[in-house]
Amino acid sequence: MKRREDIICKIKKLMAIANDPSASDQEIQLSTYKARKLMIEFKINEIDLIGTKEDKEVARIILNEQGSGYIIFVLNALSDHFQCKFAYIGKIIDNNCKFVIYGLKNDVEIAKIVADSLIYYLNNMLHDLKESYIGYEDFRIYKRSYLQGFANGLAASLKNAYIEMKVDTKYGLAVYGVPAIVEQEFTNNVNIKKSNFQRESEDAWHLGKKHGMDYNINRFNLLK
Repeated sequence: MKRREDIICKIKKLMAIANDPSASDQEIQLSTYKARKLMIEFKINEIDLIGTKEDKEVARIILNEQGSGYIIFVLNALSDHFQCKFAYIGKIIDNNCKFVIYGLKNDVEIAKIVADSLIYYLNNMLHDLKESYIGYEDFRIYKRSYLQGFANGLAASLKNAYIEMKVDTKYGLAVYGVPAIVEQEFTNNVNIKKSNFQRESEDAWHLGKKHGMDYNINRFNLLK
């Protein structure tokens, strides 16, 4: 028999998906239905879901997937929509950087799954692009521009999804933005460096933007 704590954790994950601006109508309906069903079945009410002190503390976790430091541009596009902040460990030009998430416990659990899947996708895409690359400039320039374009396209796609939710009154309680406590913890622990690198590839940027707008953040594995 499942422990009550496990059921409460499952309900919180489902509710996080239901309030996510990038989730589809089908995802929202399915996660809401499953959350309510579990609450009724195990006699769990809203007070039980408020959470412990641990749930309200900022968590810091390292992602499983590693990759180019420039992937941080893409991860930053997720920040407001998953109420988390992202950082990288290593030199941004390296291809084996580690990535870190700062956020509240429940938000981090959702963001980690999405971010790891996204990095895995980008690593494969960058590998394919490099194999077929025939340009004259350094591929690192092409890669950087591609990832900046991807971040732009993904951010635009997520923003459009959020706007569509806000005009529908049934999604009026959707949460958006990084909590102040997370912002403060991030500021206290992360040293942000700005790059003066100016060279870019316009073709790579536009290709990345298209791929970013087409990328589908799928959470059905969380609903099982």
